[in-house]
Amino acid sequence: MKKTLPTVKRFGVAISLGLMMTALVAAAAVQTAPAKQKSTAAPATNATEIASGKQIYNVQCAVCHYAHSVAKKIGPGLKNIYSRGKFAGGEKVNDESMRKWINNGGKDMPAFQNLLKPNEVRDLMAYLHTI
Repeated sequence: MKKTLPTVKRFGVAISLGLMMTALVAAAAVQTAPAKQKSTAAPATNATEIASGKQIYNVQCAVCHYAHSVAKKIGPGLKNIYSRGKFAGGEKVNDESMRKWINNGGKDMPAFQNLLKPNEVRDLMAYLHTI
């Protein structure tokens, strides 16, 4: 005579196996999900933000910096500032360093932290990516 588990025990084993499979699938999904990285990508670059950034540049920055030249005005020209990769002093250019430079100022540049809101700095950086 063949021994079988009582129905309740079989049901319990099936539930346990199902839960273990669900846990394994969930664990695999967590392991294969892309890790969130600190964003070093360009700031948002929709047309509205770029236009806003250009306007901010014209009011706050153009007096000292050329946008479409690397020639020095009062400060260095900013054409291709991101693709050049370095500030005039040799520091690496990325969004984090640019944000810091704008907010805190630099050698002869005033700080804009009290003049520009964070979203204005973001928009300005979006524009700087386009010049």
